Order: sequence, then structure tokens, then C-alpha cells
Amino acid sequence: MLSLYYRIWTDAITSTRAKKAEAASWKLYTIIPLSILLGVNLLTIFVWMRTLINHNLPLIFPVHVFNALLINDFISVILTLFIPFVLLNYLLIFSNDRYKEILERYAPQNGKLYRNYALISLGVLVIPIVIAVMFF
Repeated sequence: MLSLYYRIWTDAITSTRAKKAEAASWKLYTIIPLSILLGVNLLTIFVWMRTLINHNLPLIFPVHVFNALLINDFISVILTLFIPFVLLNYLLIFSNDRYKEILERYAPQNGKLYRNYALISLGVLVIPIVIAVMFF
């Protein structure tokens, strides 16, 4: 399973570097979309659990810091679905330039694996939402 994770990262890094060749911040252009996709995957798991097991399960970690509900919800989503994956991806891929070893070990697939992962991640999110609307 970790092999697939690294192959997706290899594909994402090479496709982002090819598109943003002149940009020095290709790491940022790679880590943000993949962290968002991992957050979408976690949200999908939470929606499935909420739909099938417990209808009272919160989808995000509730935060009550400000008086504005919208700001609290935004912070909750960022803390639950984005920040953990940015930290995890940074530690697994970018710390100590580990991405160089990963790029040497795994061959890129011209962005196909990265694109398919994004489409599947976003597509699978729709299924539990449709099920919840139709049956519950």
C-alpha cells in the first residue's frame, strides 16, 4: 500500500515539475492538492461511517474560538481534513529531501496515476452522499 502512495507522489511531483518548470515552489503546488485529496478521502470515510453506523457522528472536529460560525467551521475543516495530511506528507516525502530517493525508486506514469487518483477520490465522495439523500 505504501508503494502505491509513493508512486502517486512520484507521478504528482513529475507532472507538477513539468507544468511549473520555472516555479521554485513546485513542492507547494504538489503538497496542497494531494493533502486536499487525502482530506477528501478521510471525509468520505467519515460520511460512510455517519451514514451506515451512527447518524450523530460529527464529520469534523468542532472548534468554538470565534463568535462567527463560518470562521469556526473553516478552522474546523482545516484542522480536521487538511493540516494533518500536510504534516504527514511533509514528513513522509519532503523532510530530508526524501522525495529524491522516491523519484529514483519509482517511475512516473506521465500524470495518469495522479489524475486517476484525483478522479477516484472525488468520485467516491459522491456515492455516500447520493446514498444518504436517496435512502435516509
